Amino acid sequence: MLNRRDLLRIFPAGAAACMGCAGLALCAEQSKDQTAAQPPSPGPSANADMTWEQVFKFAYQIHARQLKKLSSRIGNDRFLEMLREASSEEASENSTWRVKSEPGRDLENFAQLLTTRLMTRPIYRSALVWDIVERSRTAFEIRISQCLWAKTFRAEDAAEIGYASVCYADYALTNPTIKLIRTKTLMQGNDCCNHRWVMAS
Repeated sequence: MLNRRDLLRIFPAGAAACMGCAGLALCAEQSKDQTAAQPPSPGPSANADMTWEQVFKFAYQIHARQLKKLSSRIGNDRFLEMLREASSEEASENSTWRVKSEPGRDLENFAQLLTTRLMTRPIYRSALVWDIVERSRTAFEIRISQCLWAKTFRAEDAAEIGYASVCYADYALTNPTIKLIRTKTLMQGNDCCNHRWVMAS
């Protein structure tokens, strides 16, 4: 029986294996089709000429299919529980999302950090369409109307896996003084994700 630490080791290995297989297949095709010496590879920093949607499909489609197979072997309920635990653990250990605890300003600091990330990080700018619904001293709420994570996982009929591995971790990103209240997500088939953060009582 796999535990969540096993899963955290398997997922990156599986992703690496997929990319390795793709690379081997490409090399085999090139060697059949071309006999002339090839110029050196441009390296990982070269422009891949892919849209963000294509990047997400490449990164998550096979991953979602593998996780569905794993779920069928472990049992869906247990597997989703393990995914939620693993994603929460990873998020809680991710110090880059932490805000310094500052009495009376925790929510303000978190709102500033989150909006800065959403506006400046290319992956968030490209994968999400969002707007601020409320930004006050007592609440910070954003509405996400488009999400490439949701679109990609739902296309693979893997919304439960997408929610457990991507969306559920949102609850673990804040410090103990801030609480996330969310009743809808695109991943679960709703019209939006309504993230609302308030000061914990």
